[in-house]
Amino acid sequence: MLAGVCTACVLSYAPLALAQDGIADAGQSDEGQRRLGAITVTAQKKEEALQSAPLAVSAFDTEALELKQIEGPQQLQFSVPSLVFAQLTGYTQLSMRGIGSDLTVTAGEPTVATFQDGVYVGQLFAQAVPSFDLERIEVLRGPQGTLYGRNATGGTINYITRLPDYDYGANLELTAGDYGRIAVAGGVTGAIVEDKIAGRLTMKHDRRDGYRHNIFDGKDYDDNDLFSAQGSLLIDLTPDVQIVFRADKTRQSASNVVQLVEEIPLASGVSSATPLGVFSLPAPVLAGIPGLFSPSDLALLGNGSVADFYGLTQPGFAVPNPTETTDFANNFPSKQVFDVDGFSGTAKFDLGAATLKSITAYRESDATIRVDNDGTSAAILREDPIFQSSKQFTQEFTLSGMAMDSKLDYVIGAFYYHDDALLRADLITPSIGDQVALAGSLTSPTPPPVFDLSQPFIPNLLQLIADPVLGQTLNNPTILADGNLSFGADQESESKALYGHGTYSLSDKLRTSLGLRYTEDTKDVFRQLHSNFVPAAGLCDRQEDDSWEAVTGSAGVDYDAGAETLLYGKVSRGYKAGGFNPGECVGSFDPEFLWSYEAGFKTTFADNQALLNMAAFYYDFSDIQFTTYLGNASTIKNAASATLYGLEAEYVFRPRVLDGFQLDGSGSYIHSEYSEELLQDPTGLATLNIGGNQLIRAPEWKLNFGAQFETEVGNLGTFLLRGESSYTSEVFHDVFNGKAPFQAGTAEDDYWISNARLIWRPNDDRFELQLFVENIGDEMYAYSRVASATTASVTGQFSPPRTFGARLSMKLGSSR
Repeated sequence: MLAGVCTACVLSYAPLALAQDGIADAGQSDEGQRRLGAITVTAQKKEEALQSAPLAVSAFDTEALELKQIEGPQQLQFSVPSLVFAQLTGYTQLSMRGIGSDLTVTAGEPTVATFQDGVYVGQLFAQAVPSFDLERIEVLRGPQGTLYGRNATGGTINYITRLPDYDYGANLELTAGDYGRIAVAGGVTGAIVEDKIAGRLTMKHDRRDGYRHNIFDGKDYDDNDLFSAQGSLLIDLTPDVQIVFRADKTRQSASNVVQLVEEIPLASGVSSATPLGVFSLPAPVLAGIPGLFSPSDLALLGNGSVADFYGLTQPGFAVPNPTETTDFANNFPSKQVFDVDGFSGTAKFDLGAATLKSITAYRESDATIRVDNDGTSAAILREDPIFQSSKQFTQEFTLSGMAMDSKLDYVIGAFYYHDDALLRADLITPSIGDQVALAGSLTSPTPPPVFDLSQPFIPNLLQLIADPVLGQTLNNPTILADGNLSFGADQESESKALYGHGTYSLSDKLRTSLGLRYTEDTKDVFRQLHSNFVPAAGLCDRQEDDSWEAVTGSAGVDYDAGAETLLYGKVSRGYKAGGFNPGECVGSFDPEFLWSYEAGFKTTFADNQALLNMAAFYYDFSDIQFTTYLGNASTIKNAASATLYGLEAEYVFRPRVLDGFQLDGSGSYIHSEYSEELLQDPTGLATLNIGGNQLIRAPEWKLNFGAQFETEVGNLGTFLLRGESSYTSEVFHDVFNGKAPFQAGTAEDDYWISNARLIWRPNDDRFELQLFVENIGDEMYAYSRVASATTASVTGQFSPPRTFGARLSMKLGSSR
């Protein structure tokens, strides 16, 4: 939603976003200014300065997050090099450095892993649930196969919430904007038992009306209503033992919609104007097709169609262009509800030479999704509903410390993950049900004519086809005659891992590191696939299990080329677990693997006036998991391999000669291409070689720019004016890169997103007022674009339009 740009890693700008209060002193220059990039991170499961961490990581502290209103990956993508956010009917699909996934439901596990306070978030639909009351966000780019393990081939996003404080503090934040947006967030913290127990409680309610207007029913959709609460308890049992309990609860209700991008001309003739193909054509058109209907039948139809004659699925009307207007046309109301609850306990034991840490967590996540999938006002396809739930338990132990006369810095750990997932999905296809029944009941056994309206219309398949499952299904009067494809999965997943990582100082300036992780994954699934139009041979109730194991790790070297310059190089291997497609009856798909070769540097120069971090990488990506659609079915395959290489940069420039002025930003260039592989396009119109095609959601260029000026105006206080602009080059949403026949709409043209902010801080720094405009150019780009033979179209889910508003915040005590 937000399109903030720039200040990645860093983006840290004085005085709002350079360092947390707890490390401000450590980041001060001789002139008293906070140093560029002075923020502490735990990306390597130990505390270290951002500029000293030998890996590509972007970090945002509380002030930076509040400035740019970053709450999740939707906004992060405009402040982090190579990060792309996508969403398909509620399922988040993140890509980093071109490594992403198009898998959904229980088959879809993240390629970019998400952690909240060290706890793995395993469900795709929970990855975009907004976070708040954050101390910082860390974004690690590249495979994190040692310390984070499975499903982190693209990278990792760590959300770290604020801890309780023994000093009293409170905060309140009010936001008002267009589309009727009202948001209220507040929290309180303080000691419960002096120097022993402290607590923190925060709540947020954020609601707005819909961005988009449905010209079919006259209602607004794409609205949002979020309630979230977080509580934490800090217990200092002894000077050497600390325990933190955390609990969170979020409920989000939205009505994101799918919109038609373009229609695909198929032999069936199915489109929004003719959802039953030939049966939707008016009689004057049918009369022009020799041998189709007899003159008496044409007379019965008058000027209408066969669909009119029997009162079946009716045509839709013209659909607006989703890139040009927020008007759309859906005949079915979309609605998504997400419930996410979690509880965790983190215990730290200071053993003197080492620290032992335990994180125990339990999370429950539920999603109920209803969507008009064809994106038109014709009744062609809808999800009604998809229900998915997850009950997840994780346990992780780490032991970290120094050894060998403080030359060896090490972390060793053990990780356990268990998830019970449930999926029930009903895909309703009214037009297919009507087409099947019509084709059977109207076909004359001795043509010509091909069709005979004198035969009775049969609303079931028992008399049409010798298939007992199909016949019994449609012959049951309690079952609607709509075409129905139902699939489900009861899946139990388990993962175990042991890992270790060490950094050895060869000298005061030169260090080498080595990491290794062993992972075992098992999955046991009971799949169900039922339908009233798919032959029984393609249906199932089947139990199956599979297991995989992998060794991942990293090796690297880093060197202090100067007091403010770090050089580093590393080789690492990432692994994403295999799984089962609930839309198929048999078989599983295998893990995917990624070898990464990376080199980079981090430096501040010009006497702390400039910061520049750069990284170059080369990837060898194999056994790639991706979804292929053909006809009414989806298949998940391990097929093509790919190679990628690229360059990333993050920068801040704050010249003293222009006091209060700052330039900042980031950028990435990625070259990616699949190896040779022949695949049939979703409609079956062509078999194409994807060799040389760009990877899914791997734009060649992503560029983020920011500029700001801050000044004091007498007794009025401080004013800060900031502008942000982000460029994304062409994005491909499928492996065919828009080259499949009549499917150019799966490609997204390049686009710019720009924002502006004006901040006023009175001399009494308890208050702050921000006026903002986001997506100034009113650019509506697609979060996803999908080609389907079932709907005979390319459809997409699109971003918010231009928005504006004001945010007033107040902080008291330790919250300041």
